[in-house]
Amino acid sequence: MKNDFFYIEKNNLYRQLKTNNSDAMQFSSNNYLGLAGDERLKEAVIEAVKKYGVGSTGSRLISGTHKLHVELEEKIAELKGTERALVFSTGYTANLGVLSAVLSEQDAVYSDQLNHASIIDGIKLSRANKFIYKHCDIADLEKLLSENHQKYRLNLIITDSIFSMDGDRAPLKEIVELKKKYNALLFVDEAHAFGIYGSNGQGLCHELGINKEVDIQMGTLSKAAGSEGGYIAGSRELIEFLINKSRSFIYSTAPSIPAIAASIKAVEIIKEGHHLRQKLYENINYLNSRLTPSQSPIFSIKFDTVEQTCRVSEQLLEKYNIQATAIRPPTVETPRIRISTTALHTRKELDYLIKSLKSLSFNFVR
Repeated sequence: MKNDFFYIEKNNLYRQLKTNNSDAMQFSSNNYLGLAGDERLKEAVIEAVKKYGVGSTGSRLISGTHKLHVELEEKIAELKGTERALVFSTGYTANLGVLSAVLSEQDAVYSDQLNHASIIDGIKLSRANKFIYKHCDIADLEKLLSENHQKYRLNLIITDSIFSMDGDRAPLKEIVELKKKYNALLFVDEAHAFGIYGSNGQGLCHELGINKEVDIQMGTLSKAAGSEGGYIAGSRELIEFLINKSRSFIYSTAPSIPAIAASIKAVEIIKEGHHLRQKLYENINYLNSRLTPSQSPIFSIKFDTVEQTCRVSEQLLEKYNIQATAIRPPTVETPRIRISTTALHTRKELDYLIKSLKSLSFNFVR
Protein backbone atom coordinates (compact mmCIF):
# COMPACT_ATOMS: atom_id res chain seq x y z
CA MET A 1 0.00 0.00 0.00
CA LYS A 2 2.84 2.39 0.86
CA ASN A 3 4.55 1.76 -2.49
CA ASP A 4 1.29 2.34 -4.36
CA PHE A 5 0.73 5.60 -2.52
CA PHE A 6 4.30 6.73 -3.29
CA TYR A 7 3.73 6.01 -7.00
CA ILE A 8 0.48 7.99 -6.97
CA GLU A 9 2.11 11.02 -5.34
CA LYS A 10 5.22 10.90 -7.52
CA ASN A 11 3.23 10.81 -10.76
CA ASN A 12 0.81 13.63 -9.87
CA LEU A 13 -2.07 11.17 -9.59
CA TYR A 14 -2.87 11.91 -5.95
CA ARG A 15 -6.55 12.78 -5.56
CA GLN A 16 -8.13 14.78 -2.77
CA LEU A 17 -11.71 15.50 -1.89
CA LYS A 18 -12.46 19.14 -2.63
CA THR A 19 -15.49 20.88 -1.26
CA ASN A 20 -17.59 22.26 -4.09
CA ASN A 21 -17.08 26.00 -4.40
CA SER A 22 -20.61 27.36 -4.67
CA ASP A 23 -19.23 30.77 -5.67
CA ALA A 24 -17.34 29.40 -8.66
CA MET A 25 -18.78 29.12 -12.15
CA GLN A 26 -19.46 25.40 -12.49
CA PHE A 27 -18.33 23.64 -15.69
CA SER A 28 -17.76 20.14 -14.27
CA SER A 29 -21.31 19.23 -13.30
CA ASN A 30 -23.56 16.52 -14.74
CA ASN A 31 -26.57 18.70 -13.89
CA TYR A 32 -27.37 18.95 -17.59
CA LEU A 33 -30.91 20.33 -17.30
CA GLY A 34 -30.28 22.35 -14.15
CA LEU A 35 -32.80 20.36 -12.12
CA ALA A 36 -30.57 19.73 -9.07
CA GLY A 37 -31.54 23.12 -7.65
CA ASP A 38 -34.97 23.42 -9.23
CA GLU A 39 -37.62 24.83 -6.90
CA ARG A 40 -40.14 22.22 -8.03
CA LEU A 41 -37.88 19.41 -6.87
CA LYS A 42 -37.25 21.18 -3.58
CA GLU A 43 -40.97 21.57 -2.95
CA ALA A 44 -41.63 17.92 -3.81
CA VAL A 45 -38.94 16.80 -1.36
CA ILE A 46 -40.20 19.02 1.46
CA GLU A 47 -43.77 17.79 1.02
CA ALA A 48 -42.69 14.13 0.93
CA VAL A 49 -40.44 14.44 3.99
CA LYS A 50 -43.18 16.11 6.00
CA LYS A 51 -45.58 13.34 5.04
CA TYR A 52 -43.35 10.24 5.10
CA GLY A 53 -40.10 11.09 6.89
CA VAL A 54 -36.59 10.63 5.53
CA GLY A 55 -35.19 7.09 5.60
CA SER A 56 -36.60 4.12 3.72
CA THR A 57 -35.83 1.94 6.80
CA GLY A 58 -34.72 -1.20 4.98
CA SER A 59 -34.02 -3.05 1.77
CA ARG A 60 -36.77 -3.28 -0.81
CA LEU A 61 -37.55 -6.94 -0.01
CA ILE A 62 -37.75 -6.36 3.75
CA SER A 63 -39.43 -3.07 4.71
CA GLY A 64 -38.06 -0.55 2.26
CA THR A 65 -40.51 -0.59 -0.64
CA HIS A 66 -42.56 2.58 -0.36
CA LYS A 67 -45.41 3.55 -2.64
CA LEU A 68 -43.16 6.35 -3.91
CA HIS A 69 -40.67 3.75 -5.18
CA VAL A 70 -43.47 2.05 -7.07
CA GLU A 71 -44.71 5.37 -8.47
CA LEU A 72 -41.24 6.31 -9.69
CA GLU A 73 -40.73 2.94 -11.37
CA GLU A 74 -44.10 3.20 -13.09
CA LYS A 75 -43.26 6.70 -14.38
CA ILE A 76 -39.88 5.57 -15.71
CA ALA A 77 -41.39 2.54 -17.46
CA GLU A 78 -44.09 4.71 -19.00
CA LEU A 79 -41.56 7.26 -20.22
CA LYS A 80 -39.19 4.61 -21.57
CA GLY A 81 -41.98 2.55 -23.14
CA THR A 82 -40.98 -0.66 -21.35
CA GLU A 83 -43.05 -3.16 -19.38
CA ARG A 84 -41.28 -2.50 -16.10
CA ALA A 85 -38.50 -0.54 -14.44
CA LEU A 86 -36.49 -1.11 -11.28
CA VAL A 87 -34.78 1.64 -9.25
CA PHE A 88 -31.39 1.09 -7.60
CA SER A 89 -29.64 3.30 -5.04
CA THR A 90 -27.04 4.40 -7.63
CA GLY A 91 -26.25 3.92 -11.28
CA TYR A 92 -23.09 2.09 -10.25
CA THR A 93 -25.03 -0.52 -8.27
CA ALA A 94 -27.51 -0.87 -11.12
CA ASN A 95 -24.80 -1.90 -13.59
CA LEU A 96 -23.04 -4.02 -11.00
CA GLY A 97 -26.25 -5.80 -10.02
CA VAL A 98 -27.55 -6.50 -13.51
CA LEU A 99 -24.35 -7.82 -15.03
CA SER A 100 -23.48 -10.04 -12.07
CA ALA A 101 -27.04 -11.44 -12.07
CA VAL A 102 -27.61 -11.97 -15.80
CA LEU A 103 -24.20 -13.33 -16.81
CA SER A 104 -22.25 -16.43 -15.78
CA GLU A 105 -19.18 -18.48 -16.76
CA GLN A 106 -21.24 -19.98 -19.59
CA ASP A 107 -21.76 -16.58 -21.23
CA ALA A 108 -19.79 -14.00 -23.19
CA VAL A 109 -19.89 -10.23 -22.91
CA TYR A 110 -18.63 -7.81 -25.56
CA SER A 111 -17.78 -4.45 -24.02
CA ASP A 112 -16.58 -1.16 -25.50
CA GLN A 113 -13.04 -0.27 -24.49
CA LEU A 114 -14.17 2.98 -22.84
CA ASN A 115 -17.27 1.77 -21.00
CA HIS A 116 -17.84 3.11 -17.49
CA ALA A 117 -16.03 1.60 -14.49
CA SER A 118 -19.31 0.21 -13.14
CA ILE A 119 -19.66 -1.88 -16.29
CA ILE A 120 -16.08 -3.10 -16.01
CA ASP A 121 -16.59 -4.10 -12.38
CA GLY A 122 -19.95 -5.72 -13.12
CA ILE A 123 -18.35 -7.88 -15.80
CA LYS A 124 -15.61 -8.95 -13.36
CA LEU A 125 -18.21 -9.99 -10.78
CA SER A 126 -20.20 -11.92 -13.38
CA ARG A 127 -17.23 -14.19 -14.24
CA ALA A 128 -18.41 -14.15 -17.85
CA ASN A 129 -15.99 -14.53 -20.71
CA LYS A 130 -14.94 -10.98 -21.56
CA PHE A 131 -14.19 -9.55 -25.00
CA ILE A 132 -13.21 -5.89 -25.22
CA TYR A 133 -13.66 -4.23 -28.59
CA LYS A 134 -11.86 -1.07 -29.69
CA HIS A 135 -13.75 2.10 -28.87
CA CYS A 136 -16.78 2.48 -31.14
CA ASP A 137 -15.13 0.11 -33.64
CA ILE A 138 -17.91 -1.87 -35.33
CA ALA A 139 -15.49 -3.95 -37.38
CA ASP A 140 -13.64 -5.07 -34.27
CA LEU A 141 -16.91 -5.89 -32.48
CA GLU A 142 -18.09 -7.99 -35.42
CA LYS A 143 -14.78 -9.82 -35.56
CA LEU A 144 -15.08 -10.80 -31.90
CA LEU A 145 -18.71 -11.84 -32.32
CA SER A 146 -18.09 -13.91 -35.42
CA GLU A 147 -15.18 -15.75 -33.78
CA ASN A 148 -16.83 -16.42 -30.45
CA HIS A 149 -20.63 -16.23 -30.42
CA GLN A 150 -21.24 -19.94 -31.09
CA LYS A 151 -19.17 -21.00 -28.07
CA TYR A 152 -21.45 -19.57 -25.40
CA ARG A 153 -24.95 -19.93 -23.99
CA LEU A 154 -25.61 -16.18 -24.16
CA ASN A 155 -23.84 -13.31 -25.90
CA LEU A 156 -24.32 -9.81 -24.50
CA ILE A 157 -23.15 -6.58 -26.13
CA ILE A 158 -22.83 -3.66 -23.73
CA THR A 159 -22.05 -0.02 -24.40
CA ASP A 160 -22.54 3.47 -23.05
CA SER A 161 -24.69 5.54 -25.38
CA ILE A 162 -22.82 8.75 -24.49
CA PHE A 163 -19.30 8.20 -23.16
CA SER A 164 -18.72 10.14 -19.97
CA MET A 165 -15.14 11.31 -20.52
CA ASP A 166 -15.05 11.98 -24.26
CA GLY A 167 -18.67 12.94 -24.83
CA ASP A 168 -18.91 10.92 -28.04
CA ARG A 169 -21.77 8.65 -29.10
CA ALA A 170 -21.76 4.91 -29.57
CA PRO A 171 -22.69 3.71 -33.10
CA LEU A 172 -25.94 2.28 -31.76
CA LYS A 173 -27.69 1.62 -35.06
CA GLU A 174 -24.76 -0.44 -36.32
CA ILE A 175 -24.52 -2.28 -33.00
CA VAL A 176 -28.21 -3.21 -33.29
CA GLU A 177 -27.55 -4.73 -36.70
CA LEU A 178 -24.77 -6.89 -35.23
CA LYS A 179 -27.03 -7.86 -32.33
CA LYS A 180 -29.59 -9.20 -34.81
CA LYS A 181 -27.02 -10.88 -37.03
CA TYR A 182 -25.40 -12.83 -34.18
CA ASN A 183 -28.53 -13.35 -32.06
CA ALA A 184 -27.04 -11.43 -29.13
CA LEU A 185 -28.59 -9.38 -26.34
CA LEU A 186 -27.98 -5.64 -26.10
CA PHE A 187 -27.45 -3.60 -22.92
CA VAL A 188 -27.20 0.21 -23.32
CA ASP A 189 -26.10 2.50 -20.49
CA GLU A 190 -27.96 5.80 -21.01
CA ALA A 191 -26.55 7.54 -17.90
CA HIS A 192 -25.42 10.62 -19.83
CA ALA A 193 -28.30 10.55 -22.33
CA PHE A 194 -31.42 10.17 -20.19
CA GLY A 195 -33.32 13.45 -19.99
CA ILE A 196 -31.34 14.97 -22.86
CA TYR A 197 -32.21 13.03 -26.02
CA GLY A 198 -35.45 11.67 -27.40
CA SER A 199 -38.75 13.47 -27.97
CA ASN A 200 -39.47 13.40 -24.23
CA GLY A 201 -36.00 12.88 -22.80
CA GLN A 202 -36.14 9.08 -22.93
CA GLY A 203 -32.55 8.80 -24.16
CA LEU A 204 -30.44 8.38 -27.27
CA CYS A 205 -31.90 4.95 -28.09
CA HIS A 206 -35.32 6.56 -28.49
CA GLU A 207 -33.95 9.45 -30.51
CA LEU A 208 -32.39 6.95 -32.94
CA GLY A 209 -35.54 4.81 -32.99
CA ILE A 210 -33.81 1.62 -31.86
CA ASN A 211 -35.11 1.41 -28.30
CA LYS A 212 -37.29 -1.63 -29.05
CA GLU A 213 -34.15 -3.53 -30.03
CA VAL A 214 -32.43 -2.88 -26.69
CA ASP A 215 -32.98 -5.67 -24.17
CA ILE A 216 -31.67 -3.81 -21.11
CA GLN A 217 -31.81 -0.03 -20.78
CA MET A 218 -29.97 1.55 -17.88
CA GLY A 219 -30.09 5.17 -16.78
CA THR A 220 -29.35 7.39 -13.82
CA LEU A 221 -31.37 9.86 -11.79
CA SER A 222 -28.24 11.71 -10.67
CA LYS A 223 -27.37 13.60 -13.84
CA ALA A 224 -30.03 15.27 -16.00
CA ALA A 225 -32.67 14.32 -13.42
CA GLY A 226 -30.79 16.25 -10.73
CA SER A 227 -31.43 13.71 -7.95
CA GLU A 228 -29.70 10.40 -7.20
CA GLY A 229 -30.12 6.74 -8.05
CA GLY A 230 -30.13 4.49 -11.08
CA TYR A 231 -32.69 2.40 -12.92
CA ILE A 232 -33.06 -0.55 -15.23
CA ALA A 233 -35.89 -0.55 -17.76
CA GLY A 234 -36.94 -3.63 -19.69
CA SER A 235 -39.29 -6.57 -19.84
CA ARG A 236 -41.41 -7.77 -16.94
CA GLU A 237 -39.42 -11.00 -16.90
CA LEU A 238 -36.11 -9.12 -16.64
CA ILE A 239 -37.26 -6.97 -13.71
CA GLU A 240 -38.71 -9.95 -11.80
CA PHE A 241 -35.44 -11.80 -12.34
CA LEU A 242 -33.41 -8.86 -10.99
CA ILE A 243 -35.62 -8.50 -7.92
CA ASN A 244 -34.77 -12.10 -7.08
CA LYS A 245 -31.15 -12.34 -8.25
CA SER A 246 -29.45 -8.91 -8.23
CA ARG A 247 -27.39 -8.77 -5.04
CA SER A 248 -26.81 -5.01 -5.14
CA PHE A 249 -30.59 -4.56 -5.20
CA ILE A 250 -31.50 -7.25 -2.68
CA TYR A 251 -28.94 -6.30 -0.05
CA SER A 252 -29.00 -2.49 -0.30
CA THR A 253 -31.18 -0.18 1.74
CA ALA A 254 -33.83 1.30 -0.53
CA PRO A 255 -33.29 4.84 -1.86
CA SER A 256 -34.41 7.49 0.62
CA ILE A 257 -37.73 9.34 0.52
CA PRO A 258 -36.14 12.71 -0.49
CA ALA A 259 -34.26 11.13 -3.40
CA ILE A 260 -37.32 9.29 -4.68
CA ALA A 261 -39.63 12.31 -4.33
CA ALA A 262 -37.14 14.49 -6.21
CA SER A 263 -36.77 11.86 -8.93
CA ILE A 264 -40.53 11.56 -9.44
CA LYS A 265 -40.81 15.29 -9.99
CA ALA A 266 -37.73 15.29 -12.22
CA VAL A 267 -39.15 12.57 -14.49
CA GLU A 268 -42.36 14.59 -14.82
CA ILE A 269 -40.37 17.69 -15.76
CA ILE A 270 -38.15 15.77 -18.18
CA LYS A 271 -41.19 14.44 -20.02
CA GLU A 272 -42.38 17.98 -20.73
CA GLY A 273 -39.01 19.76 -20.56
CA HIS A 274 -38.58 20.57 -24.23
CA HIS A 275 -37.48 24.15 -23.49
CA LEU A 276 -34.72 22.92 -21.17
CA ARG A 277 -33.40 20.52 -23.79
CA GLN A 278 -33.56 23.24 -26.44
CA LYS A 279 -31.51 25.60 -24.27
CA LEU A 280 -28.98 22.83 -23.65
CA TYR A 281 -28.72 22.08 -27.38
CA GLU A 282 -28.13 25.77 -28.07
CA ASN A 283 -25.27 25.83 -25.58
CA ILE A 284 -23.78 22.64 -27.03
CA ASN A 285 -23.88 24.09 -30.54
CA TYR A 286 -22.35 27.36 -29.35
CA LEU A 287 -19.39 25.64 -27.69
CA ASN A 288 -19.08 23.25 -30.62
CA SER A 289 -18.15 26.14 -32.86
CA ARG A 290 -15.62 27.53 -30.38
CA LEU A 291 -14.13 24.61 -28.44
CA THR A 292 -13.15 21.09 -29.41
CA PRO A 293 -16.11 19.43 -31.20
CA SER A 294 -18.48 17.23 -29.20
CA GLN A 295 -21.59 15.13 -29.78
CA SER A 296 -23.00 15.87 -26.32
CA PRO A 297 -22.82 18.38 -23.43
CA ILE A 298 -19.37 16.94 -22.57
CA PHE A 299 -16.30 18.65 -24.03
CA SER A 300 -12.97 16.89 -23.52
CA ILE A 301 -9.88 19.11 -23.70
CA LYS A 302 -6.82 16.85 -23.73
CA PHE A 303 -3.24 17.62 -22.71
CA ASP A 304 0.12 15.96 -23.08
CA THR A 305 0.91 15.68 -19.39
CA VAL A 306 -0.88 15.31 -16.08
CA GLU A 307 1.09 18.31 -14.75
CA GLN A 308 -0.18 20.60 -17.51
CA THR A 309 -3.75 19.41 -17.04
CA CYS A 310 -3.72 20.05 -13.31
CA ARG A 311 -2.07 23.44 -13.77
CA VAL A 312 -4.72 24.64 -16.22
CA SER A 313 -7.52 23.42 -13.96
CA GLU A 314 -5.99 25.22 -10.97
CA GLN A 315 -5.49 28.43 -12.95
CA LEU A 316 -9.06 28.40 -14.17
CA LEU A 317 -10.26 28.27 -10.58
CA GLU A 318 -7.72 30.62 -9.00
CA LYS A 319 -7.62 33.30 -11.72
CA TYR A 320 -11.08 33.09 -13.24
CA ASN A 321 -13.25 31.39 -10.60
CA ILE A 322 -14.17 28.60 -13.03
CA GLN A 323 -14.46 25.05 -11.75
CA ALA A 324 -13.34 22.65 -14.49
CA THR A 325 -11.86 19.51 -12.99
CA ALA A 326 -8.72 17.77 -14.24
CA ILE A 327 -9.31 14.11 -15.12
CA ARG A 328 -6.24 11.90 -14.88
CA PRO A 329 -5.17 8.26 -15.16
CA PRO A 330 -6.35 5.68 -14.26
CA THR A 331 -9.80 7.18 -14.99
CA VAL A 332 -8.60 8.07 -18.50
CA GLU A 333 -5.50 7.18 -20.49
CA THR A 334 -4.97 10.73 -21.76
CA PRO A 335 -5.28 13.52 -19.16
CA ARG A 336 -7.89 16.11 -19.90
CA ILE A 337 -10.16 18.79 -18.52
CA ARG A 338 -13.74 17.63 -18.81
CA ILE A 339 -15.99 20.62 -19.46
CA SER A 340 -19.75 20.15 -19.40
CA THR A 341 -22.39 22.68 -20.26
CA THR A 342 -25.93 22.78 -18.89
CA ALA A 343 -29.24 24.43 -19.71
CA LEU A 344 -28.48 26.99 -16.99
CA HIS A 345 -25.36 28.43 -18.60
CA THR A 346 -25.89 31.83 -20.17
CA ARG A 347 -24.21 33.02 -23.36
CA LYS A 348 -22.23 35.47 -21.22
CA GLU A 349 -20.91 32.63 -19.06
CA LEU A 350 -19.93 30.55 -22.09
CA ASP A 351 -18.09 33.53 -23.57
CA TYR A 352 -16.30 34.04 -20.26
CA LEU A 353 -15.20 30.40 -20.26
CA ILE A 354 -13.87 30.70 -23.81
CA LYS A 355 -12.09 33.97 -23.04
CA SER A 356 -10.51 32.48 -19.91
CA LEU A 357 -9.24 29.47 -21.82
CA LYS A 358 -7.82 31.69 -24.54
CA SER A 359 -6.01 33.79 -21.97
CA LEU A 360 -4.11 30.69 -20.89
CA SER A 361 -2.75 30.51 -24.45
CA PHE A 362 -3.70 26.95 -25.26
CA ASN A 363 -4.18 26.07 -28.90
CA PHE A 364 -7.26 23.87 -28.43
CA VAL A 365 -9.48 26.97 -28.52
CA ARG A 366 -10.48 27.94 -32.04
